[in-house]
Amino acid sequence: MRKSLLLICLLSLVLLSSTAFAQEKVNLVFLGRDGTYEAAMKVAIAAYERLHPNVDIEYLGLPWSGLREKITVELVEGRGDFDLIILDDPWTSEFLPAGFLENLEPWFESTGKELSDDFIESLLALGRWPYPDGSQYALPIVGNVQLFAYRRDLFEAHGLEHPPATWTDVVAAAEKFSDEDTFGVVFRGARGNDIVVSFLPILWAFGGDIIVDGQSGVNSPEFLAALKLFLELKKYAPGDVDTYQAARVREMLMSGQAAMAVEVWPAWVPELDDPGVSSVVGQFELVKHPGEVAESAPMLGPWLVGINAQSKNKAVAFDFLTFVTSPEIQKMAAVEVGNPPTLASLYTDPLLVSMYRWYPDQLEALKSGVARPRTPLWSRVEDTLAGYLHEALVGIRSPEEAMEAAHQAISRILR
Repeated sequence: MRKSLLLICLLSLVLLSSTAFAQEKVNLVFLGRDGTYEAAMKVAIAAYERLHPNVDIEYLGLPWSGLREKITVELVEGRGDFDLIILDDPWTSEFLPAGFLENLEPWFESTGKELSDDFIESLLALGRWPYPDGSQYALPIVGNVQLFAYRRDLFEAHGLEHPPATWTDVVAAAEKFSDEDTFGVVFRGARGNDIVVSFLPILWAFGGDIIVDGQSGVNSPEFLAALKLFLELKKYAPGDVDTYQAARVREMLMSGQAAMAVEVWPAWVPELDDPGVSSVVGQFELVKHPGEVAESAPMLGPWLVGINAQSKNKAVAFDFLTFVTSPEIQKMAAVEVGNPPTLASLYTDPLLVSMYRWYPDQLEALKSGVARPRTPLWSRVEDTLAGYLHEALVGIRSPEEAMEAAHQAISRILR
């Protein structure tokens, strides 16, 4: 099936891909992310090089830790060593306004290509500056968004409505499971990015935010209510949840030791249905997050790719960028390595839905998704917030004390 899909895609793309540079040898260098993202990009690279024997694409896949620093050095020094550069979506607020990446809109105009209206708008907007409706500088290549996970069999055994509509319902359900061997809920509680991304969908559902009109929004009734609920969830989580990162959450779910997870990511949820590693095959439902006083607000986490403004191969880089974001290649990457697409129609594609049963729900989560604050200071704000959230989680500070301390510190950063 996969070979047939590859052949069909390649035949379709022969008609779509430009050949204006077909006479000269071109070497593109792509600074990217490792793991599933690298595997997906290599699927696209192999297909592109088959169509363009004169083009060689070198992919440098780096882990998340250290990638931002490598990108910063490359772009600030302006050496042009890399033609294509991947960006985690919070980094766009640092790099797009600085003029480091090529504006893609003139390239669409000059080549006659069109930006597909099949792109999920919440993802596409993250590649624009000013956000959300400025010029397009990067295109999303990974349809990452948080999903809420719960055991359908346990909910039904306890006669509980599902999925839980509100975070208050989540707490009530977690309490129901507390008398069993299964923990009611798990989440990433480790200090740093982990605890922040676990907390944000709860905060947004309570109507709060970290930054409001350029100022700290932490000192608010909404923030305090969200933090208190977050701490309430800890009562029904493992005792060492304050050390949990994604890998530990994944282990707890696959071993059947947890009934719910505050957030899981599309890159690894297929493992839940893999009988080789999971004891809960088919039992977890993966849906958009509960709401509270506001609607469901899962955190967006896509990766985007732009063209280095110092690249000497911009025409070929643009051609490859439109190639890798085409429906044919995105579908191929989803089939081959499970890379979640950024085009809406692929989430209802019969083949992909047969492989990834949660895709229709993932599309709803993407449409409801919320972006982290668009500020170049986000990394400092996040790190600061994480420290105070963690102190509240381990009991060093009361919720009120943690909120006020975080508010004061974030206010200083923003000033």
